[in-house]
Order: sequence, then structure tokens, then C-alpha cells
Amino acid sequence: MNFKKGILFTAICVMLALPALAEEKKSGHTTADITYQTAPVYKVLDSRDFYVVLYGKYGAKIGTVTIPKTWANWQKDTPRKLSIRDLPAKMNPFITIVKKDNAFHKVILTVPVDHTNSIWGVINDTKVDKSEKDSIELELR
Repeated sequence: MNFKKGILFTAICVMLALPALAEEKKSGHTTADITYQTAPVYKVLDSRDFYVVLYGKYGAKIGTVTIPKTWANWQKDTPRKLSIRDLPAKMNPFITIVKKDNAFHKVILTVPVDHTNSIWGVINDTKVDKSEKDSIELELR
């Protein structure tokens, strides 16, 4: 009889310990802190070295952001910071800023890739802020 009680006691202890062991395994995972901001795009102005994007802000305001075209180039040690993807049917153009661990990671422009579309325009290079930068921010307010 004592042998049966000992096996039963051991089985109960193991069953009670399993959830605690499972919790320890879950806590071992690391997650990437990826966040994003999205805003509607009203116009993309194309210059020789930059894109100037006019985007919507809260309260019917318009913001502008300048994106270097060099960000779209892939380099061996540096991932692309700019992706331009074709706009799906029945959607409005938008811009997405992706941050990884609260630092700028990349920008995605979802616009019609056909430059004859009315979303595209041309701007003179002398009108563009040509300062070098490593990141951009959308000011939504």
C-alpha cells in the first residue's frame, strides 16, 4: 500500500511541476520590438536624387518628408532602407515607417509604380533639402 501511495505522490508532484517548467521555456524566447507608423500619401515628387512625399497628418494637415533614392540600393553590408511596392487595387497610397527596437529601420512607399499616375510629380533639385540623414520621422500631429 505504501508503494502505491509513493507512486501516486510522485505522479502528482510531476504533474504540478510541468506547468512551471513550461513557463521557464516560454520566458527564454526573445522578441523583436518592431513598430510602425502609417500615413496616407497625397503626392510623391520625384527629383534626381530624392523623393519628396506629401502625406496626411491629423486635422487635415499635410506633412512632407524627403527620402534619398540611395536608400533603395542594396549593399552587401547595409540592407535597403527604402522599398517601393505597387499599390493593390481599390486601395489608397500610403507610407509606412518601420522601427526596430525604437530606431528607424526602413520606409515603405505603397504607391502606383507607374510614374504617369497622378500621384507622381516632378520637383526641381534646387527645391529639395539635400541634407544627409540616416532616418526619417513622420510628424502626424
